[in-house]
Amino acid sequence: MSDVRALLVTDVVDSTQLLERLGDEAAAALWTAHDRAARDLLRERRGLEIDRTDGFLLLFDSAADALGYALAYHRALASLDVPLRARAGLHVGPVILRRNDAADVARGAKPVEVEGLAKPTAARVMSVALGGQTLLTAQARDALGPSPVRLQSHGYWRMKGVAEPLELIEAGDDGAPFTPPPD
Repeated sequence: MSDVRALLVTDVVDSTQLLERLGDEAAAALWTAHDRAARDLLRERRGLEIDRTDGFLLLFDSAADALGYALAYHRALASLDVPLRARAGLHVGPVILRRNDAADVARGAKPVEVEGLAKPTAARVMSVALGGQTLLTAQARDALGPSPVRLQSHGYWRMKGVAEPLELIEAGDDGAPFTPPPD
């Protein structure tokens, strides 16, 4: 059985170059600060961490919480001792949540897995975002209701593995550059 949820996928821009420039120990300290900031915001916005690499796959009950998280995440990354930039993709759609058993979790499996087309759709949207940018699908925009931030459509985009073109909408504060994704 599926539930409709908001999925947010983030990715820190140029993380491998950063690791090479800083070295393992300094980069590990920066990732610790990154993770703490990201997870503190997650608690505030009632989200669930599903996966982490050099970004996150996050699950929210509401698009408003997911968008609020994304915008606060960008601000938090900019304020780190070594400022970071991330790109973020937000989509709302049906997902299937699958819980792993305790023995598998004890051996390193994630407690909850997310299945369904909404997951790769959110990832595809994130993949065309620029550093510091949050892009939403029309489904996410429609689930927001009245938005306290500026939204601007960048038109329809074809995404690998997604049959129909998706309208991509950028969300940001009034000072955001609102730059279309690169072709």
